[in-house]
Amino acid sequence: MRPSVIGIGAQKCASSWVHSVLGAHPQIAVSEPKEVDFFSYHFDRGYRWYEGHFGGTAATRARCDTSPSYFYDPRAAERARAYDPDLKIIALLRDPVARAYSNHLHEVIKGHIPPVSFEEGLRGNPAYVDQGRYHTHLSRWFEAFGRDRVLVLIAEEIPADPAGSAARLYDFVGVDRSFTSAVTSDVRNISDRARSPALRRALRGGGDLLRRAGLEEQLMRIKSAAPVAGMLRANSVDLRGEIAPMTEASRSMLADIFAPELAALARLLQRGSFPWPTWQAVGEPECGPAATRAPQGAAKPTRRTDEVEHTWPI
Repeated sequence: MRPSVIGIGAQKCASSWVHSVLGAHPQIAVSEPKEVDFFSYHFDRGYRWYEGHFGGTAATRARCDTSPSYFYDPRAAERARAYDPDLKIIALLRDPVARAYSNHLHEVIKGHIPPVSFEEGLRGNPAYVDQGRYHTHLSRWFEAFGRDRVLVLIAEEIPADPAGSAARLYDFVGVDRSFTSAVTSDVRNISDRARSPALRRALRGGGDLLRRAGLEEQLMRIKSAAPVAGMLRANSVDLRGEIAPMTEASRSMLADIFAPELAALARLLQRGSFPWPTWQAVGEPECGPAATRAPQGAAKPTRRTDEVEHTWPI
């Protein structure tokens, strides 16, 4: 069955929340697994293989694949357009410096690298920076599909009104926007490791079975029950307690790298500002052609952009 919507990321920008919110809606069928990565890593497997990841019922009005690898893969936008120029595209963005730090924690959690400092991880992985070049990557999707077929959400704006953000998603996808679910306020993307990986695998396996059966609401109630919630907390170790925040020098360097991208992104999205400390750190570049920068030596925000992730409902 053919999808009608693809979520393209960026990575570590609330794609799990979007996938769950869409999957909870009775008129939407999401891919199994969440990240099919067809237009990036598995394009050689062909359309039939891709479409085999989608189910649905007579009530299904939209099918969705959420694969953050699509955002920064330079081939994905044109491949998706060739597949179906009427696809609807959902993109998510967050402060690019915070995203880079979260990217590092993700690599450690996945076991791709040992628990080294952010600076050491950055030296060995250019994707920390490349994935934060939002204007460069998002422009390809705007060019391929047009502004009206691309919905851009800012991850930091979701917590203020998760129900409204969900309704905006449903409206864009073309399903009943009045549907509500407890999934909307579910916490996602907590950068932690499991004390017992085997226990986490077992619990997630059970959760996946309930999701596939369309029992997301029941799963939410089980997770919030005191015994289960306590077990989940006891098995979780916040990685920020083991890996130091990035240094101020790293934060300043990344802000300088991302400054021209942010100015161009503001023009592309026709926004006057973003709720990002990095936006203020580079002098809040205006949307016009003459972007401004903070004077050399100007005070930087004291709020750390790598410490807010776990407080979001994403």
